[in-house]
Amino acid sequence: MIIRRYTGSSLEGIREAIERELGPNAVIVNTEKKTKMGLLPGLRKVTYEVITAVEETAHSASRAAGPDQTAPDNMVEWVLEEQKQQYRNLRQSIKMLDAKLADVDSQIETMRSVPDEEHPRPVQNVHESWRPRLLELARMIAGDAEPEAQHFHTALSTMISTRHGLDFQKCNGSGPAVCVVVGPTGVGKTTSIAKLAASCVLKDKLNVGLLTIDTFRVAAVDQLREYARLIGVEFSVAFSAKELDQYIQRFQNKDVIFIDTPGRSQFDESGIGDIREYLDNPDRYSVILTVPANVRREDAEHIVRSYQRMAPSSLIISKTDEASCCDGLTHLLNTSGLPIAYLTDGQRVPEDIHLAAPGIVASLVIPDLSHHEHIKSGIESYAR
Repeated sequence: MIIRRYTGSSLEGIREAIERELGPNAVIVNTEKKTKMGLLPGLRKVTYEVITAVEETAHSASRAAGPDQTAPDNMVEWVLEEQKQQYRNLRQSIKMLDAKLADVDSQIETMRSVPDEEHPRPVQNVHESWRPRLLELARMIAGDAEPEAQHFHTALSTMISTRHGLDFQKCNGSGPAVCVVVGPTGVGKTTSIAKLAASCVLKDKLNVGLLTIDTFRVAAVDQLREYARLIGVEFSVAFSAKELDQYIQRFQNKDVIFIDTPGRSQFDESGIGDIREYLDNPDRYSVILTVPANVRREDAEHIVRSYQRMAPSSLIISKTDEASCCDGLTHLLNTSGLPIAYLTDGQRVPEDIHLAAPGIVASLVIPDLSHHEHIKSGIESYAR
């Protein structure tokens, strides 16, 4: 592992040096802000000290090596111990997932043994507690006929809660709306924020600001910075809760502020707690929880329980185009009690984000129904 200390008067300059010398996989271990008195009274000099680390295998040999800035031995030991703890947590998570997968296999075998007339195929992806009501509604809609997929789709649509997007408007001096997007690793939070921001700018002509507290990986900052450049909005990186508050105050002339957060596993309670500490006053934020469309039933429960401390008010269901089975969605809705605000189905900005509607979500859940909505679904790709 390569560990280096960087000092300078600008965090941006330090970040560029880190990426130039260590590459995009460098991890920021610690950031410290120091203030010294200048030669003249009242004049202060602010410097930053950043310690970074990167695996030697991830460090490109073609990059120019900087001066020898090796961290003290105790810092090396601390970083190694942190990595050991991460590996322990990962092993524990794998054990838990193995146990859950065994439960899923058992449940699947149980479902296969149930007679078709009791649990028809359109009901199998629906949360157990919803099934009696769904069957009742489908039979009412079908009348004297046997309920078919379309009847179940209509019935399920009446049971799904959506917000049809968030109401972003001109602030007219009342202060901006502040929207924080949270969720597990790899669910598409940063791309979803870019889509929301671009939609606000291009469609609603709103003044938007972008902030990120995801400073763990250098590449994550660059991704959102590039999105901000493309849609022409102001962008800043907050390295602490205090800096986040300062940037929010600086962005008071905006209509909307979107805040990106680092992805944290539903089993990483400490990491989720760190994000929560950034948001000192939950009442000032609107928190959206992002969950992929193919979320497992058991994982849905863990995600909701872990992110409850963030007090989310709605959901983004991402990657519908990558989901061939959406059997965890109604479990997610039943456990969280949250409405779905948006659905995302690709990487295009801002085209691949859509206002949520009950009929579209029901089409993702019921496998035997042909999709006529504009949203892309992995179920259709799987069927082809």
